[in-house]
Amino acid sequence: MKIKRIESFNDFLSVNWALMNNCNYKCNYCHSDLNSGTIKSPSYEVVIKFVEKLIERARLQGIRPYFEFGGGEVTLLRYFSKLISYIYENGGLVTTVSNGSKPLIWWQKHAQYLNGVSLSYHINDLKSEFHFIEVSKVLEASQATRFHVNIMMVPDRFDDCLAFANRLKQEVRCSIALQPLFEGFGHGGITKKYPYTPEQEQVMKDFRGRPELKTLPPSMAELEVHYVDGTTKNLSTFDLIANDQTNFIGWDCYAGIDSLVVTFSGDIYRSWCMQDGPIGSIYDENIELPTKPTKCRTKICQCGVDLSAKK
Repeated sequence: MKIKRIESFNDFLSVNWALMNNCNYKCNYCHSDLNSGTIKSPSYEVVIKFVEKLIERARLQGIRPYFEFGGGEVTLLRYFSKLISYIYENGGLVTTVSNGSKPLIWWQKHAQYLNGVSLSYHINDLKSEFHFIEVSKVLEASQATRFHVNIMMVPDRFDDCLAFANRLKQEVRCSIALQPLFEGFGHGGITKKYPYTPEQEQVMKDFRGRPELKTLPPSMAELEVHYVDGTTKNLSTFDLIANDQTNFIGWDCYAGIDSLVVTFSGDIYRSWCMQDGPIGSIYDENIELPTKPTKCRTKICQCGVDLSAKK
């Protein structure tokens, strides 16, 4: 069925921010831009100054600022704990993308500040699996935290990844996505999907976790999808990816209005496809954000924050 338009359930100013490009994992399906540590992270003072601007902008618009921080492994950043507590105390929402490797006590202490956590499972060893599940149990128990897991489906370890996904599903209530991998990930443009068999493709489309027993508003990943025949479905960004419904060339895209992204170097873009170039920097004194949508020219819209923008 042909899609007519896509809308988010939420009224947020969404900011997806890659704060550091250092990671304690060096997965070969992630471009070195994501894990090499070659770019110096901004100082806490610079970050807070930009956060304050966004909080004020959201206040004037009558909406709520929603920050999603990633990397790299952003929990390694020395001031990350201080940053998320500041945003929480000033009425903002914080989510983070992480590999979950921080010590268990860190998650126990900081879950209260996190409106959402998306853990990425990178197949490693039994010790890492045990720790990942223990962290998952902490986040499952946090009633204020929406919890999701992406299992990075390495084609030649597909069965092992699936086995871990089934183990996690048995032990923890959370949404789980078997995440297909794409060439070009982390380098400003997706080219094509890694090779999977038709059977593997179907497994990834069909797999789900167990619903959380929490009362939470819709996540940024939950979308209202309208079809040309007048029907409407509630789908997730992962549903669109898994079903290859990510080509919006020629559509009006509200990325840059509904959402912004910030790169490791502090450049601000409409979206992670970066098709219109930077619109400013966190180091700028004055930043003029877009007020009109852009025409999509990107064949594969693969990033969740980009997919969440109205189209």
